[in-house]
Amino acid sequence: MSYLFDHRKLAVEMELYFFEESVGAGFPMWLPNGCVIRDQLEKYIKKKEFIAGYERVASPHLAKSELYDKSGHLHFYKDDMFPPIKMENIEYFLRPMNCPHHHKIFSSRPRSFRELPLRLAEYGQVYRNEASGALRGISRVRGLCQNDAHIYVNPEGAKDEILNVLRLHEECYQELGLKGYRYRLSKHNPNSKDLIGDKKLWLDCEEILRSALKELELPFFEASGEAAFYGPKIDVQMKFFSEVGVREESMGSVQLDFISSMSDRFDLEFVVSGGTKIKPWIIHRAPLGSHERFIAMLLEYFDGKLPRFLCPIELLIYPISEIALIKAQEIEKEFMQKEIRVKVDLRMGSSLSKRISLGRMLRPFSSMVIGDKELISGDFSIEDREGKKVPLHLW
Repeated sequence: MSYLFDHRKLAVEMELYFFEESVGAGFPMWLPNGCVIRDQLEKYIKKKEFIAGYERVASPHLAKSELYDKSGHLHFYKDDMFPPIKMENIEYFLRPMNCPHHHKIFSSRPRSFRELPLRLAEYGQVYRNEASGALRGISRVRGLCQNDAHIYVNPEGAKDEILNVLRLHEECYQELGLKGYRYRLSKHNPNSKDLIGDKKLWLDCEEILRSALKELELPFFEASGEAAFYGPKIDVQMKFFSEVGVREESMGSVQLDFISSMSDRFDLEFVVSGGTKIKPWIIHRAPLGSHERFIAMLLEYFDGKLPRFLCPIELLIYPISEIALIKAQEIEKEFMQKEIRVKVDLRMGSSLSKRISLGRMLRPFSSMVIGDKELISGDFSIEDREGKKVPLHLW
C-alpha cells in the first residue's frame, strides 16, 4: 500500500514543527500541536511496555569515546557520528544509539538468571550526522528520539522473547489502524570481510528470526547485507509514493545481538544455579521507531487525519461574535478539564467560510460553530471530519 501525501506540507498546514536556520538543518523545532502527537504516542507505548514487563531507564546524551570504542560504534559507525567534543583532554561523542548506555546499566551489578528476560526501555535522544542531501522533513533528521528498549535474555529463551516482541509490534500497528506493511529479515553479507563472530551463530540467529516470523504467519522477505554489525534483524517496511518515485521506510525493528556480550568489554553476564556465568543475548527493539520518522509515516498514511487519541485538536470551535467568543473560551476550559483537547478559532475578522476552510487544514477531529442561536438555546451540532453531525446540549 502506498500514499501520495507529503508530511512536510502537512506539517505546515497542521502547525506541527519547523526548521530554524540558526538551529541547524536536521534539527526540528516542535510546536505545541506536534508535541501533542509525540506525547500521546509516548504515553500509548509506555503503557503497553509497562504491561509487557518493561522497566524504564534514562541515560545521558553523550559519553566518552571509550564507551563507543568498546561497543564497536567508532569502528563501524563513526562516519554517521558527530565529531567529538573535547573537554579536559577527554573526547566525548553525542550518542548515535542508546545500547552502550543500557549495557552499562545491565552490568552495573551482578545479574541472576531469575531476572531474565530483563527489559530496559527508554525514549532516548540520539544523534546521527546525516549528509545534508539525505535530510527529508522529519523522516530523516540529525536529532531523533527513539522508542528504544534492550532485552537481555538467556540464549535458550531468545525465540520466545522475539515472539513476544513481534506480537507487541503487531498489536501496536493494528491498534493504530496501519495496513500494507511487511517485514524484512535483514541478514549478514556472506562476502563481508568485517563480519564479527562465528558464521554459524549468524545463521542460527537468522533462523531464529525467520522461524518466529513464520510461526506468527507474518509476511516477510529476506535481504542479505542489511544486518546490523552486531547481529541480524527484522525491519518493518512501509512503501510510499514521493516526488522522486516509490520509497520504502523502516518504521520499526527487532534486532538479535549475540556480538555485544561476546567479549569482556561490557561484562555482560548472568549467573545460573551452581554459580556458572553465562553471557546473555540482547534484543534491540523499537516498534514505533523514532518519534520523527514514525510521525512522518503516520501523517502521510492518514493524510494528517490521525486517530483521535493522536489528534492535536479534538474539537475546533468557531465563535461568530464577541459574546460567542467568551462562551467558546468557557467551553474550552470546561472540556480541557475533561482532558479533551479544544482550540478556539480567533480569526474573528474573516468570514466563517474562510475560517472553516483554514481550520480544516489543522485536521481537527471535530468542530462546531457558536452563534446567537446556539447561545440562546444551548443546543450545538458537533461535526466530525467525515461530515457526520452529532447534537450536543450544553445548557
